[in-house]
Amino acid sequence: MYAPRVDGFGRRNERDFPRKTARAIVRGSAVAYVVGALGLPPATAGAQEVPPPPPPDSESLARPPPPPARRPSLQYGIGITVEDVISPGPICKDAANLCILGSGGGIAIRVGWRPTEDFYLGGTYELSKQDPDKLYLLGTLQQARIEVRHYFPTGLATEPFVMAGAGLAGYGNEWSIDTWGPSATLGAGVEVELPGGPLLNATLVYRPIYLRSFGDSSTLVHGAGIAQFFALEVALEAQDAL
Repeated sequence: MYAPRVDGFGRRNERDFPRKTARAIVRGSAVAYVVGALGLPPATAGAQEVPPPPPPDSESLARPPPPPARRPSLQYGIGITVEDVISPGPICKDAANLCILGSGGGIAIRVGWRPTEDFYLGGTYELSKQDPDKLYLLGTLQQARIEVRHYFPTGLATEPFVMAGAGLAGYGNEWSIDTWGPSATLGAGVEVELPGGPLLNATLVYRPIYLRSFGDSSTLVHGAGIAQFFALEVALEAQDAL
C-alpha cells in the first residue's frame, strides 16, 4: 500500500491513493452493508447451510445383522425309525391267512452333502424288524435310498424342511431277501440345532414300496403289489465343514 503524501500545509492529498485501494474500500463497504441488512454473521455470509443427516431408520436399528453364510459340509448321523404298515397290499391279500408283513421298527444310518443352508443330498441305509406273524423267525426289511431335503431357513435354531427320496427295498427272513422292489419317500420334518452343534431331526414320511411276488416256507404265495408305510424317524446328526 502506498502512503499518502502531505503537502506543505499538513493536509492529505486524496488524489495520491491508488485507484485499486479505493475500489477495495467501496466493495468492502457494500458487502458489509448487505451482511448487516440480512442479519448474517460475516464468516457465514457466502456459505450454504448443509442440512443435518436424517435420523437412522428405527427398523434398521432393530433388525439383527444377517447370519454368516453356511459353509458346505458333510452331514451324517443315525436315527431310530418306526415303520407302520398302513396297507400291506397284495402281499397279504388273503385275509384268512396270516400276514407276513406287519409294522415294526429299526435304525437308519445316513450320510450326505449340505452345500447350502437350504439344501441336503444324501444316502440312507435302513434296517427294520417287521412283524411276520410267525411266518418268519425274524422278518427284516432293508432299504437303501437317496434323499433330498429342502430347508426353510428361519435364522433360529429350529428349521422346518420337506424331503423326498427314492431307492430299493428288500424283505425276507433273518437278513435274507425273498422279495424286493423300488421304493419312494415323501415327507416333512423339523431340524433343531442343539448347544454345541449336534442336530436333532424329527421326520414323518409316507413310503410306498413295490414288492415282487414270492412264496414262504409254509408254501403260501404272496402276490406282487405296493405295500404302504407311514414312518416316523428321530435322528441325531452332525456336520463337518468341507
